Amino acid sequence: MPHPETPEHYSWWSELNHGGLLIAPARLNEYFPETLPALSSYLTEKLRSAVQRMQDEQPDVLGPLLDTVLEEVLKLDRQYWLKGSSVSPKWSQRAVTGETIKPRRVWEPPSGVALPVFTTTSRRVGIHSGRRDVARVVEWLRRRSRKIGLLTNGQQWRLIYAGLDAEAWCEWDIDLWFEQGQPGPQVLALRCLLGTETLTAKDGQVAAPLIQAIDATRRGQAELTSALGERVRDAVEFLIQASDEVVKLLGSDGQKDLQPRDVYIAATRM
Repeated sequence: MPHPETPEHYSWWSELNHGGLLIAPARLNEYFPETLPALSSYLTEKLRSAVQRMQDEQPDVLGPLLDTVLEEVLKLDRQYWLKGSSVSPKWSQRAVTGETIKPRRVWEPPSGVALPVFTTTSRRVGIHSGRRDVARVVEWLRRRSRKIGLLTNGQQWRLIYAGLDAEAWCEWDIDLWFEQGQPGPQVLALRCLLGTETLTAKDGQVAAPLIQAIDATRRGQAELTSALGERVRDAVEFLIQASDEVVKLLGSDGQKDLQPRDVYIAATRM
């Protein structure tokens, strides 16, 4: 079911799995295209073949799938990719458990946001044993002061945001990438959220559109929390003042020892 706040023409956002609030639906039309030109028939067939090999669990298919999705579908220029041994030790991070966490690939453009890509052999990302891999990525992002990372086992692709006090994610599943033989809304969502245009800072801007959208969402959440907190305070104050006579009456019989703290807690709960 589409998110009630998602604009109808951004329905691809509702096709993803979500955890927490990564990007507020109201922010989509500020930072992302509502649609993109269709993939060429050649690229469509290449993506379908790579997905099919992954679904068939053929050996050594994750690398070619990463190449197809990241470099060709998303058009993230291959000259800015670090892979294998070219991912230098500077990208390594020692976890609290003592193990070393390191992305499998990193896209590092001259302007914009670096995209570290982590892989896992867990059957399900974020479920059962797959929770550990998510925790490791979140820890790496926080220790490296990076906001986003991509974690995949080939089947699920999870974009993870890790702030100082919050984390959120959205996730794709390759079983849903094709509808009636053609790339579906999830592929469109992948291209809109992680394409070159959204990961590269535009002229005169410090942050890439994806990071701007996430930051704007966090600011909106902070403002909402502040506004709600003020309204709760006003409501508690009103309840205490309105109940003053009743409170005095209950305490006048000498049987109930009502303290101001008791009244405050009762008003807050109400």
